Amino acid sequence: MNNILPRIDIKKDKWVIPSNNDLSDFTFEFGHLPNEWFKETIKRITKENITIGRLEYSTLNRYNYSLDVFWEFLKDYGIEIDTFEDVSYELIEGFVYYLLANVNSPSSRSLSITSLKHFIKHGQLFEWEGFPINEVFDGTEQRTLQTEDTLKSMLIDDDVMESIDSSLLHWKSKIKPYLENLNEVVLWALITVIRHTGIRLSEALNLNADCMNRDLMNKYLMEVESPKNNSERFIPVNRDVAIAIDYICKATEEIRLAYKTEKIFYYYQPINKKYSPLKQHEARRWLKRYLKRFDIRDSNGNLAILTYHNFRHHIGTDLLNNGMSPFEVKDYLGHESMHSTRLYAKVRNDRLTKEYKKLGFIGVIKKSTNDIVDKDGNQPDNAKRLMAQLPDGVCAKPIGEKVIDCRKPNACLFCPKFITTPEFLDVHKDHLERIKADKQRYLSEYLMGSEYHLFETEKALEDIINRMSVLQGRA
Repeated sequence: MNNILPRIDIKKDKWVIPSNNDLSDFTFEFGHLPNEWFKETIKRITKENITIGRLEYSTLNRYNYSLDVFWEFLKDYGIEIDTFEDVSYELIEGFVYYLLANVNSPSSRSLSITSLKHFIKHGQLFEWEGFPINEVFDGTEQRTLQTEDTLKSMLIDDDVMESIDSSLLHWKSKIKPYLENLNEVVLWALITVIRHTGIRLSEALNLNADCMNRDLMNKYLMEVESPKNNSERFIPVNRDVAIAIDYICKATEEIRLAYKTEKIFYYYQPINKKYSPLKQHEARRWLKRYLKRFDIRDSNGNLAILTYHNFRHHIGTDLLNNGMSPFEVKDYLGHESMHSTRLYAKVRNDRLTKEYKKLGFIGVIKKSTNDIVDKDGNQPDNAKRLMAQLPDGVCAKPIGEKVIDCRKPNACLFCPKFITTPEFLDVHKDHLERIKADKQRYLSEYLMGSEYHLFETEKALEDIINRMSVLQGRA
């Protein structure tokens, strides 16, 4: 990172630092800072962090602009400080509650307090003048700010996901991997790859033409290189991803030969009449246009608001829900530590709790299934009833719609379409007794997925049995 230092003029109030080829340049602004002491000090801290090279330019850039909220807080409350030494524990506490009241996004709130802590901790570490002698952060700031977990708002609505899958399938049938449709192929392939893998946008734009491989079982593997942490990993992918990579490789073959590159995400710029590597800011604009073009709407009928990173959080949560261990999810998603992975586990628990509150149980307990009707309000015939019958209840999905393949096999207890009645009480009791009697075998043979699944299934069965017993007593 130190090769950038000659380009920095410490006297200037605006620094522009070039990024890699898939990001815009990073702009650092210092002219708006309250006084010369803050201007000189924050410049010095930023330059020293660039020299050390411990943090990425993107992180330092976020710290630079996220500190603006702190100055707004001081201005709104008429507070004047000459140096960071004037910052007290009480002032930090006031800033935390200012963030809760004025900044809607949990991630933005978190970043604002983190940026302030970054600058103050740096000065304290090196014992500079103008910094607090005593500790002003008590360690509870982030917990207070995360009253609503950041990732909750980043999970994709089921209706949105179904619309995306439908639109991608429709779009694929009309796309041919030739240069006249290059930008169409690029966006379709990019969304397809990230939707099915959850890799970062920067990782997708960094994919090479030889990224697809096969394992010993002839399954598809994709090599992912991460610009974020300079690492690489191989992840299993499905056929949709393999087809998308094949299409874009064919579409960009001539371009890659001309530009002597193996990067596959190139697009055509009509105004400049040239081909360029797709950058993140352009890819994000294209995603917004895609949502409008295919009229992707959420369950409330509003136009969907979606980022590429939403797919990452959605897949991370699904992987844990489907029994993959946190360590496997960490490796799959390329997390540097377990901290990020643990957040997905928290979301999973929150989602589960939400379903309990909404339905009384994750599935549905009814006294009888005689009143079940299809989507047109008609009683299902015997054939449909037979399709819906389960050993411990009924699945409402084939009654209401055509089912080619259930996405949640062996997970009926946790599916909102699952309906059970008191006539299956003994089946559920037997199920619970078998789990309690032989937990170790369930775990060792992966019959129930993870330990988490086993625990939640046991709780679910206990809840079903208790409630059914009440219903049966009233019968």
